[in-house]
Amino acid sequence: MKLQQVLINILSNAVKFTQEGGKVTFSVSQHRRTKNGALLRFIVNDTGRGISDDFLPHIFEPFSQESTGTTALYGGTGLGLAISKSIVDMMGGKITVRSIKGIGTEFTVDVKLGVTEEDRLRHRPKKQDYNFSHLKTLVVDDDVAVCESAILTLREMGIQAEWVDSGHKAVDQVRVLWDRGRYYDLILIDWKMPEMDGLETARRIRAIVGPEVTIIIMTAYDWTAIEHEAKLAGVNLLMSKPMFKSSLISAFSKALWEKEERTQPVQEPDYDFTGRRVLLAEDNAINTEVAVLLLESKGFQVDTAENGLRALEMFSKTEQGYYSAILMDIRMPLMDGLTAAANIRHLSNADARTIPIIAMTANAFDDDIEKSRASGMNAHLAKPVDPALLYQTLYDFIFREGE
Repeated sequence: MKLQQVLINILSNAVKFTQEGGKVTFSVSQHRRTKNGALLRFIVNDTGRGISDDFLPHIFEPFSQESTGTTALYGGTGLGLAISKSIVDMMGGKITVRSIKGIGTEFTVDVKLGVTEEDRLRHRPKKQDYNFSHLKTLVVDDDVAVCESAILTLREMGIQAEWVDSGHKAVDQVRVLWDRGRYYDLILIDWKMPEMDGLETARRIRAIVGPEVTIIIMTAYDWTAIEHEAKLAGVNLLMSKPMFKSSLISAFSKALWEKEERTQPVQEPDYDFTGRRVLLAEDNAINTEVAVLLLESKGFQVDTAENGLRALEMFSKTEQGYYSAILMDIRMPLMDGLTAAANIRHLSNADARTIPIIAMTANAFDDDIEKSRASGMNAHLAKPVDPALLYQTLYDFIFREGE
């Protein structure tokens, strides 16, 4: 994504400063191969106005533009190339420029990159020769040119593809098809669309079709800010624009592989905690009963405390290693879980600072998790507790911490 940001910025400048009838060339080559990757060289060459020798050494400085009239005539802030150089430097690469005033300019970007997801999928057993011809796909983008280009590329891949130019049309079309007992296998949705954006479109489509359909959000922007929201909206994958054939193959392969993984029967680990003892601090009798049954079913011996003060007292009287872990509710009378955990960490017991203390609470917001950590707790499980997550967490702290 960052590399794309750099290249689009340089290409945009090349187009901006090249007059009608001029030429802009973009090329990429493998400059040097290593065991774990390759150094790729990207070159953007234009026949535009060029850059003077005096200004060339300052071209990557923030807010630098060759003349005061540049902003008025061409727009821009003078930050694009400074940001581009910063990104390339952080990637361990190099960006250079050559120019002759009135003749043209050439930018060269050298970046070392690793193995692609597509390459990993190609070498994954039984996953390298997917046939996409059975996939019915819908492209949703308010830019008709993007839709038509994507359709051509998808059809080259043997995929049945249709397009619509708005989120509302996409939702309507998906609903009509669904009512007929049919559906699209994959739906590619642009993030930035007027009236209804890609996330809202995805959310409404997911409400119609359930988990069967793979939804991919496409964007030319940095998607890191929307990853969590996209997941909540039911989006399976995010991919960058422009949509090259290779990136579509990679995305579709990954989507199909993940769908296949989801349909495989899940093998539950056979946890065995025989001989291990835990201290459970919980003031609710029903919650205590359920937790004890869950823990004893995997071999745990369980001691219970009805509040934090009692848990503190019970732990203080034990020898090192008597308890393998403490499960602590947060809201309890006499002494809450946070206070109890903090006090346990300050006891003189040899294992007071090292015993795993795990919060089990309905308080599952970020600030609650931070409070748990600040009090000395090691993990935070939200109620109702998922048994599989409970066992995995206990296993990680009891067995793997000592490895």
